[in-house]
Amino acid sequence: LQKTQTLTSAEVEDALIESVKLIVQSAKDVLEKTPPELSADIIDRGVFLTGGGALLHGLDQLLAQALPVPVFVAEDPLGCVGRGTQMLLSRN
Repeated sequence: LQKTQTLTSAEVEDALIESVKLIVQSAKDVLEKTPPELSADIIDRGVFLTGGGALLHGLDQLLAQALPVPVFVAEDPLGCVGRGTQMLLSRN
């Protein structure tokens, strides 16, 4: 049966903290392995968060603190995923 359950932001944070830590560490790992010619562009332009995860409150700030690059949330994070998928599929 369906029922309504109210969660606090602290409970949601507790549920997501380990996954967010993995995201931050993965981003660090990728930047460390990025070739120098691409790293220069990332340092200059930063990284853009897209998809549903980009909508997590404070994720951009957390990544900006953890990474040596600017971090931005795309204007339409969910739409970016859809448009990118459409572009990829139209190439085939």
